[in-house]
Amino acid sequence: MALFTDAVVITLDDLLGYEATLVQVASTHGINVDTKISLATSAISDRLLLWLLSIGIQDPQHFTRRNLGLSTVVVSAAMRRWLTFSSLCGVFAEAYNLQLNTRFQGKLTEYQKLTGEASVTTFQAGIGIVYNPLPQPALPLVSVQSGSSAATGLFVQTTWINTEGQESALSPVNGVILPDDSSITVGMAEGSLGAPAAAIGWNVYVSVDEGAPTMQNVDGTLQIGSTWSLPATGIVSGFPAGDGQNPDYYIQMSKQILRG
Repeated sequence: MALFTDAVVITLDDLLGYEATLVQVASTHGINVDTKISLATSAISDRLLLWLLSIGIQDPQHFTRRNLGLSTVVVSAAMRRWLTFSSLCGVFAEAYNLQLNTRFQGKLTEYQKLTGEASVTTFQAGIGIVYNPLPQPALPLVSVQSGSSAATGLFVQTTWINTEGQESALSPVNGVILPDDSSITVGMAEGSLGAPAAAIGWNVYVSVDEGAPTMQNVDGTLQIGSTWSLPATGIVSGFPAGDGQNPDYYIQMSKQILRG
């Protein structure tokens, strides 16, 4: 699972899963969807942090929460829906304010209801916490040089890994087109100095299509500061990519708080 503070938690694609015509609506009315996602994320971030600060020692990281912020909070499926529905509320609120169209009003009402339900579900299911967070890596560095590979397109992503074997969410995709007789070398954009404190190494994932990357460093975790080069034998079908870190601990909202 992604961490709440990862650079990319939800995107336009998440919203399109609920509203196929969203791009048309946004384009027609000059609505910046990325801005709505950012505003929704910021508002939910404030609510989550205030709640974590208010519950005291129920949060195992209570004494350092102000410094940690939400860097150890995992984005659950319910939280992802909360972020998505809240972002859609922002889009249709602006569309309705611009046009006073009853269709947009209906959409706004629908997503306000779904946002409320998703927020309650998020707290009831529990806020997931990790003790050794691994943020999503930045776009990997990919260089093309001479080699033995035939012309092809490759999609490259990376992850951090910690001592517990936990893995971060995948980095953004760096796509490259290779000519004949070429190869690639991959490195982490953060280098050695920018690696997360919990990281002991990293993994590289490559695919010929963007949907199914597999681990390439099958012989072991890559050391921080090192690079990986495509072997002469080409990419391998290693382990499929995971979904990021699973929570080490869940903090659940009490029924008393829910009723309040």
